[in-house]
Amino acid sequence: MRFSFSVCSSSNSYCNPLVFKGLALLLCLSSSASRLSATELFVHNSVGNDSNSGTREAPFATIQQAVKLAQPGDQITLLPPRAIYRQSVTFNNRQDLTIEGNLVTLEGADPLPETGWEDLGNELSRRLMPRTTYDRHLLIINHVTERMGRTQSSNSPEFPKPEQLTSGQFCFENIDEKQGWLYVKGSTENLEWSVRVNGIATGGTTERITIRNLNARHFLNDGFNVHGKTTEFRCHTIQGYDCFDEGFSAHDDCECVIQKGDFWGNENGIADVNRAITTYEECLFYDNVNVDVLLIGKRHILKDCSIVNQTNATALTAGPREVSTEEPFRLTMTDVSIVGKQKNPARVRINGGLLKMQDCQFENVELNTIGAEIVE
Repeated sequence: MRFSFSVCSSSNSYCNPLVFKGLALLLCLSSSASRLSATELFVHNSVGNDSNSGTREAPFATIQQAVKLAQPGDQITLLPPRAIYRQSVTFNNRQDLTIEGNLVTLEGADPLPETGWEDLGNELSRRLMPRTTYDRHLLIINHVTERMGRTQSSNSPEFPKPEQLTSGQFCFENIDEKQGWLYVKGSTENLEWSVRVNGIATGGTTERITIRNLNARHFLNDGFNVHGKTTEFRCHTIQGYDCFDEGFSAHDDCECVIQKGDFWGNENGIADVNRAITTYEECLFYDNVNVDVLLIGKRHILKDCSIVNQTNATALTAGPREVSTEEPFRLTMTDVSIVGKQKNPARVRINGGLLKMQDCQFENVELNTIGAEIVE
């Protein structure tokens, strides 16, 4: 809808107030009409069908189909509440969309059949499997994630040989470019194998995406993977956990705000890099492998957050990684609690840039701010 106005006469030195009131009313009506045109689309992973219209009575089966058909201003609602969705979704060059997750969990793994295994004796079994993306491997055994201590880092340990496995362990041996052997020591019941790369991913120029009440776990890369020029990406009440890489990761020129997020069991709880600008409010980080919080982008804020460092991971690493002639790296920490639960103190490293800390509480923490400038 377009409007053309002439509110002031060039021959007069004043404008009629009634005209301004009319203009304000017209703009308000235009805004209301725009809001009324927004649609709520529904997804139901068990009874939906992607050929449906996306209404509550005829929902889609996949989130991606809803994203494909959604228009700016639309909300995508996931049903039933707390369901497990074995799906991924990508926002590429999309604007003004909301996902109401209803505490749904995006699941990166699929169940493995209990039959079809080759019994090698001594409780050792194997089956032929496609090679996974990036040759990363997560086996979920009775809902517990096993990564065999492996990460995407260069110092990641090699798999043990099949004959060296103990009960509850696994290894993967590549055969060729497409497939390999998965070896499991112990029961082959209640196993899941990670096959999907990211839970939520963005790319291109993506603006004003809101994600609420959604979890992502067991992905071969990240639970939430934000790339491209994604701005005003907002998440509220999310969890990213037990992923091979990060629970949440912002890259490139992305700007994100995360409120009430929990991130655990990943290689890094979160990792924001390149020129990313991120804010975390009321978030919890713990039980990660390498780093609980890794902030090496452009500008970051931690507010009312807790880092509970109870593994050998570094609690917090931050600092510039890209040389900028525009503005220095900046980290602001307000009401942040960092607690080291191990015998040795939790490690916090702020290596360069500007650091502002206010009302933070550290317990059993080794704080190193060499190279950083403390600012008020």
